Amino acid sequence: MRKALASAGLLLAVGTSCGKVPIHDVEAEFLRADTAWFAAEETLFVFYEVEALQGIGDPSVIEISWNTDTERVDWTPLQEFAPVHEHVEVDCGANALCGSWSIDVPDAPRDVRLRLRFHRDGDLALTPQTVFNSIGSGSPHRSRSMLVYGVFEEQNEYIQWRGRNKFPTLRNEQATDLGLRRWFSIDDIQHGSGVAGAGSNVYGYGGNCPSDAATTNLGPVETSERSIFHPDPLPISAGTSSLACAQATVTDATGTFTTTAFAMKNPEVRPAFPELRSPVYDAKRLEFFLTFCNREISPVHEEMQRQRLLLEDLEPTCIDDWQSSGFVDRLVVLFRDAVQDARPSGEDMVLVIGLHQDDNAISRKVEQALAQVVPLEDDRSSPRLAGAWVFDSVTRTLQDPTLTRNTLWCPANQPFGDSANASQRTCATQPDFPLPTLGPLSFSFLQILPNRSQYLDFLETYNENQAGEVTSLSTLVPEFATTTDHVDLGEFGAVTFLNGESFSAAPTDAFSYCTQPEPLYAFLRSPILENPEAQAIIGDACAQGQLPETVCSTAPLGLLPAEALPFWHENFQEEAYEVGLFWDFPFLVRMEYEAVLAGAASGIGLSIPFGFANDAETYLGSAQWETEILNLAPYLTQCTRFCDHPTFDNAGIYNVTVDFRSNYANACYAPLHPVPGLASGFPRDP
Repeated sequence: MRKALASAGLLLAVGTSCGKVPIHDVEAEFLRADTAWFAAEETLFVFYEVEALQGIGDPSVIEISWNTDTERVDWTPLQEFAPVHEHVEVDCGANALCGSWSIDVPDAPRDVRLRLRFHRDGDLALTPQTVFNSIGSGSPHRSRSMLVYGVFEEQNEYIQWRGRNKFPTLRNEQATDLGLRRWFSIDDIQHGSGVAGAGSNVYGYGGNCPSDAATTNLGPVETSERSIFHPDPLPISAGTSSLACAQATVTDATGTFTTTAFAMKNPEVRPAFPELRSPVYDAKRLEFFLTFCNREISPVHEEMQRQRLLLEDLEPTCIDDWQSSGFVDRLVVLFRDAVQDARPSGEDMVLVIGLHQDDNAISRKVEQALAQVVPLEDDRSSPRLAGAWVFDSVTRTLQDPTLTRNTLWCPANQPFGDSANASQRTCATQPDFPLPTLGPLSFSFLQILPNRSQYLDFLETYNENQAGEVTSLSTLVPEFATTTDHVDLGEFGAVTFLNGESFSAAPTDAFSYCTQPEPLYAFLRSPILENPEAQAIIGDACAQGQLPETVCSTAPLGLLPAEALPFWHENFQEEAYEVGLFWDFPFLVRMEYEAVLAGAASGIGLSIPFGFANDAETYLGSAQWETEILNLAPYLTQCTRFCDHPTFDNAGIYNVTVDFRSNYANACYAPLHPVPGLASGFPRDP
């Protein structure tokens, strides 16, 4: 019977008034019965966790027995042995018992066993299969139950010294959770160069201070918790040192043990290029309204076109002679002279053209005229003509490829189609927030910039109030300095190097690229990328699949996408990189208008263009012209020193085997460092 009671799933007998003894399953079991003996410390450690539905209480005790070559220790409560280390009481709940103990055992034990005695004066006990490990003498990092190491706070000035429990069957924090407390002290702190860890000894515990180590004159510190910050910073002379070393003393059953502990500095990082700035202005509008002067087409439609462009009072430019041989040349001179006359004001310009016509051939001739004026300004510095915006009577697609990068041609949306057509690429509008639909018409795309037939159909069903009214209009453009340089990407846009912005890098530096919710519209270039011989080598490497596609796709153009910088610098170690801005359109139209929605006037804001996307709801880089500042800091991080050192992650965990250079090229580096005064005690250290 006693043997059965002592097995897992214990049966507990309870007397009754009738004299019968029913048997109850109290589901008692050991969750942990771990023991480990360290020869170098002459210490036997015990860790236990046991639970039962009933029967565990204050009289319950954990007992231990073992044999050695010189003695046999029969079942004895743990607490009857004087502990080698401090053990605090652990509350595991009403139906559980857990904790730890350490016993002075000079000789190697055998047949180590644990058991739970439900009552110290009773016979009822639960004996589990006890786990026993024996750790022999050897190198400190292998043979000791605790090693000591240091970490730095963010500025690499203050050191937090840590003790790390090292047991075969449970982790550092588990030992703490089960009540084990360890005392250690730090003294004779020095600083020097080199790397502490090597091979399996990743913390460098028990190694030798570097030969160039110099004293810090910092006093000793001690603690019985798992960590302690030294209250004083390292001296200024330690600024270039890569590590600190000290004499760490711990206790065991033999007395004390002293050896060397190391603290490696954190990687020193900074944003590679914090902000790219370019002044952004509302461009000077060069306004024209092209229409017939000798006949009417649709007064209500013309009124709408003028209102949308805020050209209500502008004198018309007559196009009655559109079939004449000199019509295109006349428009060229008209547009060119307007640009030349406005240039002395010093403002960038945008041609704003209303085109009220009833023959698509007229639109084609206006396009031909613009093709002789607008592209010629692409590479000019400010003041320049940034582009043109045409609001036509019909929906059409630009025919001349030289205009697709700098000319908006509106309207460009199909009212009843399920997908965007090619014309949307030249005039896609996007409201600042989702809008409802009214019947078959979408407020998002049709309501404010319809063609003539759409607008007239709308008026037959609704009214002009619901059609909306533009209240403000701006054409935002960046200022281009005289040193501005453009790399043409054809119909995709261009990369502009605004004013020689660049950052330097040492061969030993390392970079990290962190993907953000908003894409980064920045490219880099460098001496190698601009060298024809190097380009040939890069081309061969790409053909053989030796370089990433992100490099091969743009390197022939002399450009490097920002996300490829970590790989590029690791392999080519260039000294400087220029920063350029990618844009899909040279200016951004911002429009505010008011429309009646659900019986009430509502203000709506939208942007034009919305990019060269097949899907008009895909957002490209033109909206960066809404701000003078492009924040690059979250994307590119540059490590300038100690890049091969261990790192903290964003949970505050010290990853001793994870260095910056090898692990953060394409991962976000956002370390959470310990803070002096706030982070001693028991840091997260799994």
